[in-house]
Amino acid sequence: MADPGTPVNGPRPILAFGPPASGPIPLVDKPPFPRPPTRPSARRQGERLTPQFSTLREAMRAGRADASPSTTEPDPELVVVFDLVGTVDAFARAVRHVEGLEFLAEFQDEDAEPDEDFHYVKEGQATDRLVSESLYMVMSNAQAVTELISLFEGWQADPAASFEWGLNPLRNVFSQLRSIRRWGAQDRVRETGLIELWEEEVAVVGSYGSARVEIELWFRSDNTRRNDAQAHVAQLVQEAGGQVIRSAVVEAADYHGMLAELPYAQVDAVLANGPDAIALLTTEDIMFMSPAQPMMIPALEIADDQLVTAMPAPTSTVPQVALLDGLPLAHHAALAGRLVIDDPDELAARYTSNQQHHGTAMASLISHGDLNAPRRPLSTPIYVRPILEPHPFDGAAETVKRDELLVDLVHRAFHRMLEGDGDHPPAAPSVRIVNLSIGDPARIFARRMSPLAKLLDWLAHRYNLVILVSAGNHPITATIPSTALQDVDDLQSALANSTYKRARQRRLLSPAEAVNVVTVGALHADAASGSIPDTVLDGLEPGMPALYNAVGFGFRRSVKPEILLPGGRSLYQRPPPDNQDQLTLGAARTAARGPGLRVAAPGGPGVLDTTAYSYGTSNATALATRTASHVLDILEALAPEDGDSPFPDAQYYPVLAKTLLVHAASWGSLRERLSAMLGLDAASERRDLTQLLGYGAVDPARVATASRTRVLVLGAGTITGNQRHHYAFPLPPSLASTTERRRLTVTLGWLSPVNVRSQRHRMARLFVQPPQGEIGVARIDAHHNAVRQGTVQHEVLEGSAAVAFTANDSLAIDVDCRIDVGRPSTPVRYGLAVSLELAATVRADIHSEVRQGLRAQVRERVATQARLL
Repeated sequence: MADPGTPVNGPRPILAFGPPASGPIPLVDKPPFPRPPTRPSARRQGERLTPQFSTLREAMRAGRADASPSTTEPDPELVVVFDLVGTVDAFARAVRHVEGLEFLAEFQDEDAEPDEDFHYVKEGQATDRLVSESLYMVMSNAQAVTELISLFEGWQADPAASFEWGLNPLRNVFSQLRSIRRWGAQDRVRETGLIELWEEEVAVVGSYGSARVEIELWFRSDNTRRNDAQAHVAQLVQEAGGQVIRSAVVEAADYHGMLAELPYAQVDAVLANGPDAIALLTTEDIMFMSPAQPMMIPALEIADDQLVTAMPAPTSTVPQVALLDGLPLAHHAALAGRLVIDDPDELAARYTSNQQHHGTAMASLISHGDLNAPRRPLSTPIYVRPILEPHPFDGAAETVKRDELLVDLVHRAFHRMLEGDGDHPPAAPSVRIVNLSIGDPARIFARRMSPLAKLLDWLAHRYNLVILVSAGNHPITATIPSTALQDVDDLQSALANSTYKRARQRRLLSPAEAVNVVTVGALHADAASGSIPDTVLDGLEPGMPALYNAVGFGFRRSVKPEILLPGGRSLYQRPPPDNQDQLTLGAARTAARGPGLRVAAPGGPGVLDTTAYSYGTSNATALATRTASHVLDILEALAPEDGDSPFPDAQYYPVLAKTLLVHAASWGSLRERLSAMLGLDAASERRDLTQLLGYGAVDPARVATASRTRVLVLGAGTITGNQRHHYAFPLPPSLASTTERRRLTVTLGWLSPVNVRSQRHRMARLFVQPPQGEIGVARIDAHHNAVRQGTVQHEVLEGSAAVAFTANDSLAIDVDCRIDVGRPSTPVRYGLAVSLELAATVRADIHSEVRQGLRAQVRERVATQARLL
């Protein structure tokens, strides 16, 4: 029975779990770990590796010979790469016990083909299963190399013998060692795109002018060594005829970078003779050298007759949302009184009003949503930190500040906002949500996490923030059979398949791979009305994943992007008649007439009410930011009624906002539509769709809402390693032994501390095992392995099996915490959202039934406490 005064079919309140029962994760019988690949004998390792150790020793001798004879010259160093099959968790600790070794970094390498030494065995036979590899990098001097060789020789003589205290992990290193070598010039450009970009530029414009590069130095723990390394690299740049524009150290991300300009003679030398041809790529101080190619954002065309009128100011003066983007047009009718602009770099002086496009569009979407279907304006002002500037050669476009290192720029922006800058107090310490719709087109995610992604993960945990990042856009140009133009279904299928086949080239743009952030992709959707002229083609049904989306997976095959929201429809220009079998379609210009999301835009001088149409993952991210702010408003207004459990306190609002945003996502009909369109194999369908859909499209009607047939219960807490928090979700009696279709959704979100030097990166691994048989449901949507790799586990389960249970029965929702790497210094905050729902046509009032069960738990806790007095 519903509570007195509760509307029968209207909105119902969100409910709260009581405090969880806490204890250690129970010890249970676990399935045996998979057998590792076979390893060669110590003797065989000696045969294979002794020549490689000798090569290192000779390199050290050559370095000493090349060094100055001065007695004050430091012992030459080189970066040694340990290429291991699998991992050795204690590698970094063991290295600290060898004088002259300094652990630098750990990377996950591509899986390798098996060989006679390392391979998996099944039923007594070697298999062709790939072998995982890890690269461990250490800085070493000659003394350390000599010590390593001595230890290796001792291990060969007696593999079972113990080493000195702290060095025993090196025995595993030697047994798993596939190769040992120097970090070389090829390593410094691998997967950076530098060579490919230089080849393209030379082919288009020739060897003219200069080339900008971002140089990542090995992050040295000692400040003196960092300074020495930077001075040495600066000298090499100068000797090559170039100049250093900027340098920065960001300790939170283990980042030491330099922005430099090199003459094209250096480019020509590399393209002609390989990376070893220039001194910069052979120096031991450099880890990577990448192209410095700041994102450029073109201007929007103004819509002819789409104007907006002045809108009311926010009800609060305290910002809870921050926007790091271009400089918005603060006096635009849609934005007046809604922005707190903090411009310490005085970028406003570089802009004219008709150049302020991207920041204006993002602020408009965060404040109002799509102006063709405006929602209630944001309740708080937006804190804006400009990080874009007008492009120096294309005045209508904007670009990330060209003379800055983006990692340093973002770090300084967060620090000023939340802690202050010199004598300047914190500019917006109330901010809990940050929108960053800026990516790095030169860093397409492969396996290695970018420095900016590492920084955002650290910032999210350090400051308890929801950070929303756009997945990134790719060109929608596609080549399709010419016959596909004759039928709409054929056209849509051809375009979807063309995009899917190029998924490896359409990966996330840095920093979208960050694990603590929510990465947002776009739907081919907007509120623009009107017919589409025959001169253009709409290649998708509305609501499908946008063709310009960057796709996952994320770091360590995590779900990325997690959520999809409308980004605007993109159209193709209809090609002229052609007798070719294949046609190449290019994007149509739609900013002036639509479709797309309608946004505020700068007009001519003194014109402050113009709009434009836009599409992109930045738009979807702005809408996600707006939704997250709305969730914060809901959380702040929650108040328990008599008999209900109290809601989590304010420290958990950011992680609960993150959790509830994802909780409203699902695949819905996209699963069937995409699977049929792409002809996916049933065995790999969920994995393939997870790469394209993430957790799915966010349904605004399901964000932090409840009804008679949908109950939503929240929990939150702080948890430590090897600890379990137990929650009990009361089962509604009316569901017992029925075959009504039901959906159970369990979402667990957290902000993990990170170890930026480890390939595992994420320190805290939280997870929940969702109930299935207990309530007659089974997993649908995202692949069960991928959902545990990030910092949001989102499980959607459906079913209609009849299950018998008795009054007062409940579902066990257990939140477990394991530590993947390192030792977190503080407990980990998490948020939990569990919802159960039936079809709206069902007569049962499951909200009231679950609420009564939760209230019974409250009464039992009170009674238990009274008995203990």
